[in-house]
Amino acid sequence: MGTAVEWTRRTWRRFGHWRRGRPFAAGLALLPASAVIAIPPYASFRMGDVAVTIATIGGVSALLIGALLAICGLSLWLRPQFRFAAGTTALLLSLIALTTTNLGGFLVGTLLGVTGSALALAWTDQPRPPRPPREARWAVFRRGSVVFVVLAVAVHTAPLASSDVTPARSWTLLADRLSMDGVIYHGIEPIVVDGRPMRTMRFTVEEMRITRPVLIGVLGNGRDLVITTRHEGGAAATGGIELFVLRLAGDLNLLDLVKVPVDFTPDRPPPLVPPSVVLTDVTTVNAQLRGGTLAMKNAQLVLG
Repeated sequence: MGTAVEWTRRTWRRFGHWRRGRPFAAGLALLPASAVIAIPPYASFRMGDVAVTIATIGGVSALLIGALLAICGLSLWLRPQFRFAAGTTALLLSLIALTTTNLGGFLVGTLLGVTGSALALAWTDQPRPPRPPREARWAVFRRGSVVFVVLAVAVHTAPLASSDVTPARSWTLLADRLSMDGVIYHGIEPIVVDGRPMRTMRFTVEEMRITRPVLIGVLGNGRDLVITTRHEGGAAATGGIELFVLRLAGDLNLLDLVKVPVDFTPDRPPPLVPPSVVLTDVTTVNAQLRGGTLAMKNAQLVLG
């Protein structure tokens, strides 16, 4: 009896650890949503000797959308690193089901799908550290002052020591459209921006095209440098660009058919970056741009 109870406890702890490492609730909502959307067009039952079949619209569409929602739900459990793509796809499928599959499974399937996709997009991988035993906590308390001093010095000096990028100033780019090819995301890298260490997202880009750009740089003493383009002028950069970004916001264009609002920062980095990216209504705060050649058509410089 004691062995069975101990095995049950260990199994439950392992399950809890596994559950906290992925958007479990999101997948738990998408799986029943797929069933509610896919089953009604094919449902049948018997009343005595009479066979009753529910013949509704959207049989093929319901089966396809239900299967894709189930795949999205399982991918949230098995491949949580792709939760942004799975959550976005599940949201679009749940809304499409409203018009193609019996009001999205009589509204229940769409509501479950939208809820699951929202939970997937809002989920962040921040595992809770295990609680140390009482003896270890007391030992940490006794050495608290020493540990605090060491950590404070390490946190203060680590960004400066680990970065090989020269100090930079932040500048803002506004544009109607930003197209980037050959994009590679290298992760978070600390650099010195505006005289203090900051975390940035580091990208390398082979080619970049900007429609109607507005570049704003702060010179200090209340003065800004603004570079714009007249009429329909644009800008292009080529030749291996290294870009350090503090914020990247806009509408992500998927095949110029669907726009998904995104707002990435070092605290909320992009989970998946394709090699070609198209953004509209762009606002990006950059720390530094190295390499490549930037050319602007009909440029106008204003010093304010």
